[in-house]
Amino acid sequence: MPIKAIVTDLDGTLLNPEHCIGDYTAEVLKQIKEKGIFFIVATGRPYEEVFSRIRNCHMAPDYIITSNGARIHDGAFNVVREHNIRPELVESLTRIRTLKDPATGAELPKKFTTNIYRGAEWLTDKNVPEVSKAFHKDFQCTELRERLYELQASELHEVHEVFFTGDHDQLMLLDNTLREKYPGDLCCTFSLPFLLDCVPAGVNKGNGVREVAEVLGVALDEVACFGDGMNDESMLQVTSASFITSNGQQKLKDAVPHAQIIDSNAEEGVAKKLEEMFLSL
Repeated sequence: MPIKAIVTDLDGTLLNPEHCIGDYTAEVLKQIKEKGIFFIVATGRPYEEVFSRIRNCHMAPDYIITSNGARIHDGAFNVVREHNIRPELVESLTRIRTLKDPATGAELPKKFTTNIYRGAEWLTDKNVPEVSKAFHKDFQCTELRERLYELQASELHEVHEVFFTGDHDQLMLLDNTLREKYPGDLCCTFSLPFLLDCVPAGVNKGNGVREVAEVLGVALDEVACFGDGMNDESMLQVTSASFITSNGQQKLKDAVPHAQIIDSNAEEGVAKKLEEMFLSL
C-alpha cells in the first residue's frame, strides 16, 4: 500500500542535536505536505512545550501525539484524545523517597528527581539545569522541593505523565518496582537512559498512532514511523514501514529488527528518507 501518513519522533529523530529543525528538513516536510501526505509528530514531551517548539520551528503537523500518547491534538492544537493517570496513583508516585536494594533489602535514598505534567504545568522536586535546558524557554519547571511530596490526590487531576530523571541503575530498579506494584495502572518506558516516563496503562506511541490513523481513515500499512528511543518501539512495531536513525539506541534496533536504519538526526536522515520516498519519483 502507498504511504499516506508519516509519524516521527522529535528529539534524536526529526530534530538536530540542537533540538531544532534543519532548513533541508523543513523544506522536505513542506513539499510532502503539498503532496497530501499527513505529517504527525509523536513525542514524549508535554503538549505545551511541543506547541512552542512547533511555532518556533514553523512546523505544521496535522496531528501531535505528546507524552508518549497521553495527549493527542490536531494541527490547530485542539484536544482529540486525552488519557490521565489516576490522582491517587500520582500521589503514591510522588511519595517514593527510597528504594529497596534487591540484594540486601536495605533502603536506598533516591538519586532521581520526580516530575509531573499536570495540565500545562511541569512540577518537580528539583530543577536540574541539564534537563531544563533541553526544554523550550517558554516551558520551564516549577520547583516545589519538599512540597511536591505533600501534594494530595485532590490537587493531582489532569496529570498525564510522571517522569523520573537521574541515576540509570536506580531508575532501572524503580522501573522494576513500578512494574511489579502497578502492572495494570502504568506504562513505563525509557526515552533516554536517564529518563523514565510513566503514563497510564495502555498508553504508548503505538496506540497513539492507531488512534490518529482511525481519525484520518488511514490503514496502519499506509503509515511510516520514524524513531530513535525505546519509547518509540510501540509505534515502530505497529507498521511495517519503520525507520530508526543511526544514532538510535541499540536496544531499539534489536527490538525492531524489521526497521530500516537511516542516517542520523544530525545528518537529517528523516528528511533524506522522506525525499527518497515521496519526492524522487
